[in-house]
Amino acid sequence: MNQPTDRQGGEGAAAVTHALSIDVEDYRQILSARFRGEPGPLAPEFERNMEAVLDLLDAAGVKATFFVIGTVARERPDLVRRWADLGHEIASHGPDHTPVWAVGRERLLEHLVGAKRALQDAAGRAVAGYRAPVFSIRWDTLWALEVVRDAGFTYDSSIVPVRLRRYGVAGFDPRPRVYGFPSGAEIVEIPISTARVCGLRVPVAGGGYFRLFSYRRIRRAVAEVEREGRPFVVYAHPDEFGPERFRVADMATGCRDKVLAGMIALKSNLGRRKVPETLRRLLAEFRFSTLGRLAERVAAEGPKGLLPGLTGAESRRKEAR
Repeated sequence: MNQPTDRQGGEGAAAVTHALSIDVEDYRQILSARFRGEPGPLAPEFERNMEAVLDLLDAAGVKATFFVIGTVARERPDLVRRWADLGHEIASHGPDHTPVWAVGRERLLEHLVGAKRALQDAAGRAVAGYRAPVFSIRWDTLWALEVVRDAGFTYDSSIVPVRLRRYGVAGFDPRPRVYGFPSGAEIVEIPISTARVCGLRVPVAGGGYFRLFSYRRIRRAVAEVEREGRPFVVYAHPDEFGPERFRVADMATGCRDKVLAGMIALKSNLGRRKVPETLRRLLAEFRFSTLGRLAERVAAEGPKGLLPGLTGAESRRKEAR
């Protein structure tokens, strides 16, 4: 992986270099697919929001990993090429926002290979990393990591090492590390960062968690992870950088969908304006680089391990604990 150089944090930054990612997806397309059965065109505000992301990163002198969803890459390959030419790492977020568990084992390889090829054509360079939509690699879909490796990816960042309602792998090692498969192949897994809050280990490193927690609490989480010698792995979305509120109600038709759309809008708009400032302060205070750079270091230095070989029954017993 040929990664660009970037600024290594502000004065007095800690020795640990953290990892910054943007899940490049258009929430309007995702919700259109959910309510209407097809993604439709990119929302007019998508490109403006991405410009805000680029401006913030440029001001901080930091390069990020852009996990680009296939619907964006197919519609605007010119944007993907521009982001790559600016020095940001292009990685895959899959061809659409279908979770791994809904794609299934039989279709996943074709699903991933096609998305990877389209991204490489658009970016004009190799793509090494993958992140599953909705962090959908769980205990019951850990088999997907070998498929990710078979599709040609050298690292993955799909696992949240706590159990939540829709995703997460409780008990998974929070450290980035190399995992081997019985075939002899290997992959670097870079989990999303978590921290202890009120005695519970919870996600804190992006998305709704940036909207929920104060900057002071997030900063404490970074310091906690640093003390353990681990990188803080951050993610954000383009829609969190725009001034517009989520527009969802126009997509729903039936009564049930309208209620669901209202709940999505309420949750998504709550605290959203905090996200750019939170990220700006983190980039000023700590060292950040791409996940590709981190994966290269982990591959070179270890540690290495074997993925837990869980059957479906063992998965359910582990999650029940």
